[in-house]
Amino acid sequence: MTPRHTRHQRHAFTLLELLIVVGIVAALVAVTTLVGTAVINQGKNRATLGVIQTLDEALAAYIDKQGENPPALVPVPVGQLPDPIANQMPSYDGTPLPALYPALDGRAREDNAGEMETLNSVGLFIESAKAVPEAIEVINSINPRLLRLYTPNDELQPVLLTAFDAWDNPIRYVHPKFDGIIEREQRSRGDAGEPVHYENPAKGFFTAGALPPTNQRIRLRMNVIRRNRLVDADFGDGGLSGGGGGLNQQSLSDFELIPDSDGGLTSGNRPYFYSAGPDGNPATIEDNIYFSPVQHADPGVE
Repeated sequence: MTPRHTRHQRHAFTLLELLIVVGIVAALVAVTTLVGTAVINQGKNRATLGVIQTLDEALAAYIDKQGENPPALVPVPVGQLPDPIANQMPSYDGTPLPALYPALDGRAREDNAGEMETLNSVGLFIESAKAVPEAIEVINSINPRLLRLYTPNDELQPVLLTAFDAWDNPIRYVHPKFDGIIEREQRSRGDAGEPVHYENPAKGFFTAGALPPTNQRIRLRMNVIRRNRLVDADFGDGGLSGGGGGLNQQSLSDFELIPDSDGGLTSGNRPYFYSAGPDGNPATIEDNIYFSPVQHADPGVE
């Protein structure tokens, strides 16, 4: 008897079935990506908060030893200054005097010339903390990947030991002398605001005698300062983030607006530290990272 061979027909996928499979795979990839990104961001948040907590401990060690906050004007020795600045420093008994930089979480420039620059506020804190070995010992416990020498501008600002967040942006330091909103007068919507000399007695940053004599004022660096807090209304329909994550680049191009700070207010006359978060934008305070809750000054624009 001749055996019968059963012919098995191969079933081909229809276009609809293929589309369903592709859709399922795409959805799984999207979910996996979202979960992975969330896990990574959680890890970065924890690492950043750890840096901020360590800096706060160093601040506590400084205050405990010195009985006061670190200086608002931080002396930087000539040997650490960029050559163009070092060459201008006056001397006393043949010894060049240090430059004085404002510990400002914001932007500044030299006198009335040049572009506004973001100041390395946390680097200036660490520089002032050198006066207290216990504070520096705490700072040196920060993960070396998040602690290194840095300057925002090697012609105007010194290279300083600087603490970074997990997104590789410098941690920001807010001193009570320079908190809240700082500008010459209340700005209008879509305007970054006019900076002001911190020597201006009308602004009350320093009392008489707190600044060097007139013939030594050259020691004061980056002395035209601004600390705005931009809000969605400044950028039109796109808002600060342009409807997505991060800065609204189109708005920055159109309005030439760059956020200076979070506009935060210190509590109990004590400095604080924060990170601008994943987007690197201090004005989008929703994703900023703080050790303790912070109140923010109202910039007064509609």
